Amino acid sequence: MDSIERELMQRRQTLEKAIEMAQKAIEAAPEGTLQVDGSKSIPRYFHIKKDPPSKEYITKKNSIIAELLANKEYADKLLPKAKKELDEIDRYLEFLDHDRADSVYAKLKSGRKSIVSPILLDEETSRQLWNAQRYEQSLKYPEHLKFSTRRGDLVRSKSEALIANIYFEFGIPYRYECALTLKDNVVCYPDFTLLDTAHRRIMYHEHLGRLDNPDYLAEQMWKYRMYQKNGIYTGKNLIITGETNDHPFDSELFRSNVREIFLI
Repeated sequence: MDSIERELMQRRQTLEKAIEMAQKAIEAAPEGTLQVDGSKSIPRYFHIKKDPPSKEYITKKNSIIAELLANKEYADKLLPKAKKELDEIDRYLEFLDHDRADSVYAKLKSGRKSIVSPILLDEETSRQLWNAQRYEQSLKYPEHLKFSTRRGDLVRSKSEALIANIYFEFGIPYRYECALTLKDNVVCYPDFTLLDTAHRRIMYHEHLGRLDNPDYLAEQMWKYRMYQKNGIYTGKNLIITGETNDHPFDSELFRSNVREIFLI
């Protein structure tokens, strides 16, 4: 399920809840309508009844009647629009299930796939193709690659192993220390390069494992300035985590954050 489907499902849940609340507001209100006289500085409220016809001033003591009538009339206007939108969402979701454009490439025979340049891909095909691509990995200090991940990679710290395992657990494709060429041919190696299939984007993750080391922080600040100059920053396509000796990496908090970022 990609981002548009998730967003539509979330919107669908919101609409269903709104419809339920609107129906309750209508049922809770008395018969009749509300008239608001705004000719004076303080509005005056009247309860208009049809059977028998009458117009009763609503005192401050009975202000709950004005609130119930106002909410009923608001719900009366909201209800048909919410139902119509819900129907449109259901129709579009049904369409996506049977005839979505990004399924065309996946249905091609292998001989055609090998010579076609895909324009639009479904999540699973996008994941498979990205995982199959080779990439240049950092060769710096290979002796520090001591910690094994569930996928079989070797990383440089226990925290990075935890991070890799969480991405693997959620099926998020990642590359460890993949070469990234920035402006002026500056090459750096983000800790993790990620394929966010739900949002159709590449993301980067840097884990700051020694936040209590001033020299290490200075080096990281240089890297982040370079990232920003190249359109990579937090809130858009960069994830930053960190830890110190006194404050270790919180894997459960990170797992929760990953669920929200990648719409899992």
